[in-house]
Amino acid sequence: MAFDAEVISAAALNVDLTAAEAIDIAGAPCPVWAAANPDRALAWLFVAPNDCLAVDVLTAN
Repeated sequence: MAFDAEVISAAALNVDLTAAEAIDIAGAPCPVWAAANPDRALAWLFVAPNDCLAVDVLTAN
């Protein structure tokens, strides 16, 4: 998901997190969202590389 669209649990928000820890909690982007927002998905995968279905969607064409 995009940096501003990710939902993080309330418990995680009560803790002082570094940017890297917040990215690790967020996980892989949704492939449907990646297809609809390829620029944002590529930016997310650049910051947090992940072998996921979103990569397959982005490289399908």
